[in-house]
Amino acid sequence: MYTQGAMIFADLTVANATELRDFYQAVIGWGSDGVPMKDGDTAYEDYMIKDANGEPVGGVCHARGGNTGIPQVWMLYMHVDDPEKSIEACEKGGGSVVKVAKTKEGRVHYAMLRDPLGTAFGIGNFAGSGGPGPAAKAAMQIGKTPKEVFEAIVDPVIMSNYFISQSSGRMTPGASLTWRFPEFDMDVPVRVKEVVEPSLVSFGWDVNGHELVCTLRLEPFADGKATVVKIEEASVEGYDPGKEWLIGNTEGWANFLACMKAWLEYGVHLRKGAFDFRFVK
Repeated sequence: MYTQGAMIFADLTVANATELRDFYQAVIGWGSDGVPMKDGDTAYEDYMIKDANGEPVGGVCHARGGNTGIPQVWMLYMHVDDPEKSIEACEKGGGSVVKVAKTKEGRVHYAMLRDPLGTAFGIGNFAGSGGPGPAAKAAMQIGKTPKEVFEAIVDPVIMSNYFISQSSGRMTPGASLTWRFPEFDMDVPVRVKEVVEPSLVSFGWDVNGHELVCTLRLEPFADGKATVVKIEEASVEGYDPGKEWLIGNTEGWANFLACMKAWLEYGVHLRKGAFDFRFVK
């Protein structure tokens, strides 16, 4: 949990975030992960910046969509227990408000402010998350084009050969679907968030009342004849589902990729009968 006044992270908002991300990666040695964004009906990516240990330290963002008009500076964010009170104090002290972001409940989550001399900075209550929770990750090379792999993810008929048993529909942006699995007699609600053909599919589902977001990124390999599929499942709230979940879901997504590869490359239904032993009492 963060304490009052703790410096949390920094963001940079510029016209060409990709170019600046590459610059800072070369100069500082940062890594990065894409963050799905939307400007009207157009999907794009901002970038979460990570240190050498893979820990998030900030972001490089495009000056578009919800980030239009943000000052082009490294915006330092500090934790405050009461953002509303801090905004009020800023204005009374001669500062100004650049942007305020609120939660679904209407509370201030974070704000971008300026001090009386015009210096931009950010404040927010980040104690609810205490930083991002653990993420289950897996990656594998599939000997098919990104377009073929993408279709195998969004088309429930193809996916039923290696993952689910059925779905209420195709994965399209904003769709609310119900999945069923061959091993479990239960409905699993799935909320599709982003679909960018043929490079990205993102959806959310609930674990213990918290939404976890699964992001599948498809990167062309071998001159586009193959695809590297990278999967990450993480909580957008920083909820920590525990070490057992982390181990189990990392194993699960590795299995997902192995089953996908077996079906797409060899026509083998690898999942069939693979988990029967878990239900023997």
